[in-house]
Amino acid sequence: MKTLSTIFFVIVSLFFFLIPSTVFAQQIFSEDFESGTANAEWRTYYAGEDSVLAEPMAQAPQALTGGGNYVGWLQDLNASYNGSGVAVTGSTTLANYSIEADVYCYVNNSGGSTYTGLVVYADSSKHDFYKLRVDFDASDRINFSGLKSNPITFFPLFSKDFKGVDNPGLFPTTDGWHKMKIEVRATSANETSFWCYFDGSLLAGCPITDTTSTRNTSGSFGLYAFQNFTGIPGYFDNIVVKQLQPITSVEDYTNPNIPSELNLSQNYPNPFNPETKISYRLPENGFISLTIHDLLGRKIKTLVSDYQQAGQYSVTWNGKDEAGNSLASGIYLYTLKTGNILQSKKMILMK
Repeated sequence: MKTLSTIFFVIVSLFFFLIPSTVFAQQIFSEDFESGTANAEWRTYYAGEDSVLAEPMAQAPQALTGGGNYVGWLQDLNASYNGSGVAVTGSTTLANYSIEADVYCYVNNSGGSTYTGLVVYADSSKHDFYKLRVDFDASDRINFSGLKSNPITFFPLFSKDFKGVDNPGLFPTTDGWHKMKIEVRATSANETSFWCYFDGSLLAGCPITDTTSTRNTSGSFGLYAFQNFTGIPGYFDNIVVKQLQPITSVEDYTNPNIPSELNLSQNYPNPFNPETKISYRLPENGFISLTIHDLLGRKIKTLVSDYQQAGQYSVTWNGKDEAGNSLASGIYLYTLKTGNILQSKKMILMK
């Protein structure tokens, strides 16, 4: 006979599986382009420019696993803004939110600099926005910066480089699809703070805080592509925007490895084969367990069972059980537990 704890876990697992994620996530926007047409709410940041379009997945340099039949496409075709294309949507009064998307990232492109990424707090009336863009050439960086620049040096007035040397093993060496995310919050009346992620990992050096008096304190969200006249477009998919609760002080976030709340991220890639990465954040020291179960609540694999310090962690699962046997294709649940707090998400193993 199953114990009460096992029965409880089965109920909780099925609850997470059957109830739509939007119930928990406070999702306010999504776009996967699977209708074959981009959402009519997309608009261009620069007047007269090309906005994001839905194109067949076959047009992308590589197919995105689990990406469906269509993908978002963005390019400044006439290079009127030095090859910079920006598509945005959402109200310019929107504040405290996150945007996450699959972004096709270029590495050492022979035609010159080619950046792709995400945008937050865009407001064309204020001539500014913030962008998180990859630059995986000799610079080996992910750059987060505002639009406004010094008129003499042309460098952004607000800018932060996340270097590969500070994020060992995270940055890719070949072109491909990657998950990017920005969280933005007003952390006081005088500052706006940002948390930037790549493939589920918080980039070293976060949060970044802008305290300038001219900063944007709200704005639209969107997509960014820069091709430096080479004619290479940006590709995007699975865009999700969530409303976040404001925080009154950045004190809890000044250590980039100590979050304010327990968080279990969606595994990446998902669906996956043969392996996937699971990331989580611990707000305080404690004993934690990270386990894999099937939909009947049977434990398949224990990935972590240990006392850990507060911080950010990532674990890779190879789709095998405790005995080292490869599992069949299907839906599995992974659960993070610490104290009396439990978070669970579903993932798909596809062979």
